[in-house]
Amino acid sequence: MMTLPPNIAEKLKSYQAIALALEPVYHKPSLPAGYQPKLIEVFCDQKLALQWANGYITHEISVPSSYTPKTIEWAIDGELAWVLVEGETLLNRLENPIQMPDLGLLKGKNR
Repeated sequence: MMTLPPNIAEKLKSYQAIALALEPVYHKPSLPAGYQPKLIEVFCDQKLALQWANGYITHEISVPSSYTPKTIEWAIDGELAWVLVEGETLLNRLENPIQMPDLGLLKGKNR
């Protein structure tokens, strides 16, 4: 397993779970253009905030409009694809346009 660059490892000292999830994907390329995810999970402060699976929002939380998470992670099909920690993007595998669903129109199958 490759290690994270020292500046990234330092930034993640207080976020060991993110560091562990980031390490295996850090050196992977961006997702290919046109990629169609089956599962999208968005974590805020390391808690699942939104989950979209097979065309439906299956989990979402409500937060006050004043809420600003210290960390945001996007996992696409089980792998981290984008990570923001304390305002700094540490991973961006979403550089190519992928086919994102319109999450507003896909309110849940399991709700």
